[in-house]
Amino acid sequence: MRYTRLVIAAGVGTLLLTGCSEGGREGARAGGGGAAVRDVVTEADIVLPVSAYLFTAEQQAVVDTAHSALASDCMKRFGFDWPVRRAEPAKIVNRRYGVVGEKIAAEYGYHVIPSPGDKEHAEGAVSSGAKLPPEAYMVYGAKGGKGDAGGSYAGKDIPQGGCIGEASRKLGLDKVQDPAKGKIGLLSIDYSSFGKALATPEFKKAQDEWVACMKKSGYQHTAFLQPAEKYAAQGTSASPEEKAVAKADVQCKQETKLATVLARAETKIQNEYIEQNAAGFAEIKRDQGAVIKSANEALAN
Repeated sequence: MRYTRLVIAAGVGTLLLTGCSEGGREGARAGGGGAAVRDVVTEADIVLPVSAYLFTAEQQAVVDTAHSALASDCMKRFGFDWPVRRAEPAKIVNRRYGVVGEKIAAEYGYHVIPSPGDKEHAEGAVSSGAKLPPEAYMVYGAKGGKGDAGGSYAGKDIPQGGCIGEASRKLGLDKVQDPAKGKIGLLSIDYSSFGKALATPEFKKAQDEWVACMKKSGYQHTAFLQPAEKYAAQGTSASPEEKAVAKADVQCKQETKLATVLARAETKIQNEYIEQNAAGFAEIKRDQGAVIKSANEALAN
């Protein structure tokens, strides 16, 4: 259950195939506070200030595993043998600015690289092969439960939100997930900073240069995300034509520094927002620290 990561992905993922980059978290913390933004040459170079306020892939795996273990303990109280899913750190390639790396373009074009754990990650999947009655799934997620109590089973009250709800509260994820907190909108700034960056004169100049570069290569596009929108949903893998377009796209992005211009603009916008809402962002870090502590304690028991 990749809570915070999915919140951000929901903001721009449908448009931009966004994900968290592999191994960029140290750069995320370095990217904040006015540090210089490195040139974007590969997907891993796209590291924005807001990323420092998300769980790292390793932390998320600990939280996911602890959540599964706590939910399993809850299920046992109701007589169900619910397996614990041990999560591995996710490796998701950042597609916020389309394809920016030559290797990715040549191998996958605009198609999303499949994650090894995608199939196994379905919430509530039972890997043991045991067949459980429908009531087990109700208890697990309180499906069909009425009111705050979530209903009852076998003479026991089902926790609000079922066993997954109980596990989330024990970890403190209800605080991390609460969109009504009001102080900070990670989703909002992650989405809006992209739109604001597109409106800057620097980006508009870079995109005009990118359009001209692509035209020289024989491709007619008026916006840098058009190739991704055209090819990403075609088939299950990239065609030779798609790979050729992607390679030209990447070359033009590097020549015009389009992705670097975007990253610098977004970094400036996000840093300003973080500075203006410093207390709220500090609260997010405290809440996340508490979740990690609770997760480690749950796994140690």
